Amino acid sequence: MQVRLANPQTFGAVAVQLGVPFGASTHNPAVQQFVVVRVQWSGNPRQSDSLQLLVLDGRLTPPRPLAADAGWNSAGKTGSLWSTAYESLAEHYDWLAGVAAANYTDTAGRSRLPAAAVHAGTGHAGTVTGWYWQWGDDPIDFSDPHEVIVALVDVDDAGEIRWARRISG
Repeated sequence: MQVRLANPQTFGAVAVQLGVPFGASTHNPAVQQFVVVRVQWSGNPRQSDSLQLLVLDGRLTPPRPLAADAGWNSAGKTGSLWSTAYESLAEHYDWLAGVAAANYTDTAGRSRLPAAAVHAGTGHAGTVTGWYWQWGDDPIDFSDPHEVIVALVDVDDAGEIRWARRISG
């Protein structure tokens, strides 16, 4: 697993270093800092399950998910998403308490949580590179890649969460 910090000027080069083909990465132009993560896995026993990559701000308690911009997995370009099923993660993993919808629901009952997962893919083995950014007002830049938490979440073909694994942070 590799985690790198990038700004708009270095983003393309960092993405290439972490396995994205040259010119294949695009990013939100309003973002000033990106967290780019590459994960490789093997041994997923249920090849039909989908793996999702989450990155959280480990400086906060509970850690808050970063917004997922996009990614590149073993099959090519992949996107970001959020499923309400992920909210169950907060009930089972204390380090994922920050994904609970209650943390991001406004007074009108609307959730403000952005897409926070990059689709890693399916199968016994694979790789994914995802890029993320802090959302909300006046984010404070990361000074060290070790300030983030990286997790893989296994989702079955019915969309239910099977497990989450903290792989760094």
